[in-house]
Amino acid sequence: MFGANEMNGMIDRVLDPVFYIDANPFIYAVEGDDNVAQPVNELFAVLRNRPAIAVTSELTLAEVLPKAGPTDRRQTYFDLIVWGGIFDLRPVTREILVETADYRRSATRVLPDGRTVMPKLPDAIHVVTAARSGCRLFLSTDGRIKLPSNMRLVEADREGIATLIREVT
Repeated sequence: MFGANEMNGMIDRVLDPVFYIDANPFIYAVEGDDNVAQPVNELFAVLRNRPAIAVTSELTLAEVLPKAGPTDRRQTYFDLIVWGGIFDLRPVTREILVETADYRRSATRVLPDGRTVMPKLPDAIHVVTAARSGCRLFLSTDGRIKLPSNMRLVEADREGIATLIREVT
């Protein structure tokens, strides 16, 4: 995984505080029932007053749009992620992809049964984008995601989001 020195070379821009939002909280906000959507939407409401402290990748669009189809939800995702001005939307560049390959290789683990497990490509792109953006927090529902030692996972549940809101306000 990335050490502190390796992370310093990956930072594009640092805002304090800055955190990364994985694709799944966006799906919760738009498509989830009220119990899961409400906390995420509360966070997004707070972020409207603090634009650009939250980062996500353009890859997020490729993950959220297939289930939305050609419906109003598709426009909701564009309004939220692209046009809302809330999130610092980062491109998937060649540099991101090369670093993602390195990350996937370094984060591969061997299970007790001898199988090797490599991070999934989308997860790895999100992690590298977060690292390059200087994020110290990573909002996701995927507790299995492997993050650099100087980045902390925040669960996209009511408690995790309440903690995140306290940290950014």
